[in-house]
Amino acid sequence: MLRNHQPRRLLAAFAAALALVGLILSPAGASPLAMNGHQTVPKPAKARIRLRVRLPFPLPARAVAPSCGAAQRTTAWLVSTSPRPRPLRLPRIAYPLAAHRINVLPLVGKGVWITDFPGDRVRIARDVSLASKDGIDQLWVRVGSTHDGFYGGAILRALVPLAHARHISVIAWDFPTLANPAIDARRARLAFQSGADAFSPDIETPAEGTYLSVARVTQYLARVRSYAGRRAVVATVPQPSLDRLATYPYAAEAPYIDAFAPMVYWSCTEPGAAVANSMKVLSQLRPVLPIGQDYNMASEGGRHGLPSGQEIWRFLDVAHRDGAIGASLYDLESGGPVQLHSLAAYPW
Repeated sequence: MLRNHQPRRLLAAFAAALALVGLILSPAGASPLAMNGHQTVPKPAKARIRLRVRLPFPLPARAVAPSCGAAQRTTAWLVSTSPRPRPLRLPRIAYPLAAHRINVLPLVGKGVWITDFPGDRVRIARDVSLASKDGIDQLWVRVGSTHDGFYGGAILRALVPLAHARHISVIAWDFPTLANPAIDARRARLAFQSGADAFSPDIETPAEGTYLSVARVTQYLARVRSYAGRRAVVATVPQPSLDRLATYPYAAEAPYIDAFAPMVYWSCTEPGAAVANSMKVLSQLRPVLPIGQDYNMASEGGRHGLPSGQEIWRFLDVAHRDGAIGASLYDLESGGPVQLHSLAAYPW
């Protein structure tokens, strides 16, 4: 009986895939992928066929309470001293932003982050094989920072062809301190020249050493946007809170980027509530690709140990149902098989 119905099921799956691609490429206003003057560039649909797997948890995902002790729940987050901005004369340039056509399809679906530093050995073939086996759509790979410079050229030139052969996108990410926005932006140009499908600067707060101001952020992102052409620029940002909404320049970043990737590290809070809050705030500005917690936060004053598979499941499901175009986990090196299995099994 299953064999007799197999052709019919394949045809239905193919029709559903075509409908999804049509939705993604629909005009502005019909989809979160086309908004505020941004339009998608048509691209062939991914040909990878996802195998049916047994869902580890029910859908819709139920709320889950992270397993945190009382001491962890009351531990304050570690906050370093905010740096004083370095003297830097920024040119008073107004960047008129015309509507631009960008290809956001490399951002759609599930992803995982790779944190590599200069001199680290990146197991490119292994990572691509693992991502393909687990139905991962994107690999987010660190390629530079203000302190380290750009070191990702050789990695991208080796990784991109292998990933594309498996229908996996490669998103380069970078940590700019914005001490000199023009110099920081040059690394984005090198990443695009090395083949990255998209670029994501990790724009942190002053507590992490970033010289954060509207002038520096806009000067930096305007240059990155000019280097990107039709490829996407994704701002990796702290998850919004009442305090951050008053101090972090989300709205100033929005005209220069194509999506937000908020770092939704829920620690001891309910993961669904955490991602829902980020979606509610940021989706009014740009499409959203939340990043989930897949590492031990103890060294930062947060929750000890890795989140459970059920927490990952809840994070992904709320993000998906609230309209995220994709979601990812940070990071591949820290996560275990339980966490990666939840990511792989979730039917995005």
